[in-house]
Amino acid sequence: IVRHPDLGKIMAAALLLTAIAGCNTPPPSSTASTEGASEPASARELPDDEVILQSVLDQAESQDICDGFYQPEVAAAESQVYRLGDRALVELQCATAAYQFVYAYVAIEPDGTLKPLTLEVLYPNESGQFERSSEATVGGLASFDSETSLLTVFSKARGVGDCGSLAEYRWTGADLELATFRYQECSDSPEEFVDPADYPQVYP
Repeated sequence: IVRHPDLGKIMAAALLLTAIAGCNTPPPSSTASTEGASEPASARELPDDEVILQSVLDQAESQDICDGFYQPEVAAAESQVYRLGDRALVELQCATAAYQFVYAYVAIEPDGTLKPLTLEVLYPNESGQFERSSEATVGGLASFDSETSLLTVFSKARGVGDCGSLAEYRWTGADLELATFRYQECSDSPEEFVDPADYPQVYP
């Protein structure tokens, strides 16, 4: 047998490379152990508007969200969903009155929890002093500006619309905070019509 003069060096080098390769073998992947794990609720997005609205409609009667004014057909046809980040505001149009509507508002939290909201209003008592209270529903004509997150509610005191209140609420993602409240007393004397935006401001 003829031995290559460098055979010993070649075999030593091969053994060294094998040892190095064994040290660099990557550890088993842990991906399999985490696959299928549920995503945290905070990381999930809210469902589509239709799903959110249906969830509120399904609970409107059992939770008495409309405070006794619930008309299912009106609510299903006219209610709206407004989004702010990972939260949503549902405007539930509870009922149709003679010359305006009855609304209730529900906040939808990131985990899907429903939180019925109250709206603060100010009306004069018998002595003419304005008293502040929180209401589950509000009657009037409402509009919501998604860019400013501002809800405006014009509540007529009578059909002609020459008196009543004009309120603005700021949607914070958790509550509707009263921003401004204007009130115009009704009068039996014929006077020039006053635009609701020009009603006397009683808050702040």
